[in-house]
Amino acid sequence: MTSTERIPFEKLYGDGQKSGPLMPWNIGGPQPAVRALADRDALGGHVLDIGCGLGDNALYLASKGLQVTGVDISPVAIECAQEKAEKVGLDVRFVAADAFGLAEAGVRYDTVLDSAFFHTLPRTEIPAYLALLDAITQERAQLHLFTFATELTPDFPGPRRSSAVELRTDFEATWKIHSISSARYSSSLPAAAVAQMVDPRTFELDAPTQNLTGVSVDENGCVVSSIWHLHAERLARPA
Repeated sequence: MTSTERIPFEKLYGDGQKSGPLMPWNIGGPQPAVRALADRDALGGHVLDIGCGLGDNALYLASKGLQVTGVDISPVAIECAQEKAEKVGLDVRFVAADAFGLAEAGVRYDTVLDSAFFHTLPRTEIPAYLALLDAITQERAQLHLFTFATELTPDFPGPRRSSAVELRTDFEATWKIHSISSARYSSSLPAAAVAQMVDPRTFELDAPTQNLTGVSVDENGCVVSSIWHLHAERLARPA
């Protein structure tokens, strides 16, 4: 069983808790950092949005004319994403599946967008993640990965953090790393709610109020975190 199966995403989506402490990643639209990539044509070819959730990133990419497949382990999330696509008349292939089974379909993607999926995995599953990317990407495919950062992201309960050194070490054997840069990750979480954060694996409250120190907010008073954006290119496979 992968960690994505252990995290109760289906309960989160199925309970209708679409925002707040349990669902802070749902901001009702694409992540601004993802939107910025699409707006400057940094994504191309067939794009995989891995761990697409409610589909807002995938839908925005499709609105820019890209071919997009969105995959999430939660059937409820995928159903919501499909309904959104139908409502706005966009053609996106949404699939409810464990991402680690994608290789079985035999599809190779030109671009992989990972917006906060990688950091849901424990470090023990990183080799499997890298093997997955190897199996589902074209040579010279582009990877845009957004993940919580040891050096940047405030210390409130939530996903695993990675350091820039760890990211480089993890990916440099099979990916040419173009950049590891700071990006901003928006949430639907009011700053005061950080003191009532719920661990997504246990649903237990576990956040001392001092974790509010250094937390940035947007114009709506919701937490904005600094995270890493890894941009890398798939190296040629050995002959």
